[in-house]
Amino acid sequence: MMKINITILEDSISEFNRLQKGILKYSKLNNLDINIDAYKSGEEFFLHNPNCQSIDSSAFFLDIQMGSMTGIDVAKKLRSSGYKGIIVFLTAFREYVFHGYEVRALNYLLKPVNENTLFLCLDEITKELSNNAYIYRNRQEIVSLPYSEILTFSSRLHYVDILTTNGKCYEQMATLSRIIEHLPGEFIRTHRSYIVNMAHIYRITSSSIELSNHLTIQIARSYYKDVINAFAKYTRRFDITGEF
Repeated sequence: MMKINITILEDSISEFNRLQKGILKYSKLNNLDINIDAYKSGEEFFLHNPNCQSIDSSAFFLDIQMGSMTGIDVAKKLRSSGYKGIIVFLTAFREYVFHGYEVRALNYLLKPVNENTLFLCLDEITKELSNNAYIYRNRQEIVSLPYSEILTFSSRLHYVDILTTNGKCYEQMATLSRIIEHLPGEFIRTHRSYIVNMAHIYRITSSSIELSNHLTIQIARSYYKDVINAFAKYTRRFDITGEF
């Protein structure tokens, strides 16, 4: 069962109830595990989530007009903090649709939200998450983790631990050699026991990598040249002929 975390910021109780009812109905019809977090304002959301880098929401539904902090303000703050997930705007006015481009919004829904329109939007979200997520079967469930939220894959006996930006660790029965074959180019093998997401590399030394969460991963000597070349190509920021 695919897991999706949705955060809704909506100050109208009736609109929130309508949205929640539709999402849960869609979840049941499509055999999805959708978790919904709700807030009445941007201020309330950031009060409870001061560290935006630990946000594990797959998608945000943001009411554009709510209090002093608009949905557009919330979206800009999320993007500036590094959030790369899905944003959908909720609005009663068509003219606000143009504001979605600057924060890379997936869609906007006119209120009151129509169930058919909501279902089409949720179809887009599940498709987007499937294309941009690492999906695997774990016993009786299907786990979907956005690539952007994965820090490392590390081997442990017959299992692989998947560490994410929110500090959670997921377990899969697999090998790193099999996993690396199915990962996009931003992932690099740094050690026989580690695969690292280059998008989260903060610093590379002659023997280790420091990630954005300050975790330090050793680079095996046999992998060092490949790591440096791959990271140089990925970032295009430094000369790979330079010495550390």
